[in-house]
Amino acid sequence: MMRFKNFYRGLVSISNAPTTLISEGTKVVGDVTFAGNLEILGSVVGNIISEQESARVRVLNGGSVQGDILSSLVEVNGFIKGNIYARDRLCLESQCEVNGSVHYSLMEMQPGAQVVGSCIYQQPQPDGRLSSQDAVAEAVNIKDIRSNKQMFDKQ
Repeated sequence: MMRFKNFYRGLVSISNAPTTLISEGTKVVGDVTFAGNLEILGSVVGNIISEQESARVRVLNGGSVQGDILSSLVEVNGFIKGNIYARDRLCLESQCEVNGSVHYSLMEMQPGAQVVGSCIYQQPQPDGRLSSQDAVAEAVNIKDIRSNKQMFDKQ
């Protein structure tokens, strides 16, 4: 019981931050950078990134993300096609489906949750980063380079 009290105490401190909602029927195309809380009921095609120490991403049942997620706390009960990098906690709920690797320092997985990929435990670094975060930055840079090349090819 003590373990859950500590877990929920962390959630209470996060919940006072501003919340951004991507509602059902909304589709966002492009990378999303945010602070506070991000709740997804619609779909995002692009990476979701927050460097804020107390940031939280919630992909709710019916929500989907095609891209990587980088945040302190990640809760998934929808569909993810991409990698997840959770600096503090990763919660995989019973309706979630993840097609990609999950990088975590603390993970909770409910019965029914599906992960098609690797579960990679990583010790947080003193600066609060996971060593795999450099891979996300590299992937974003490669995507930008490819986008620019395609633009030049069309001209």
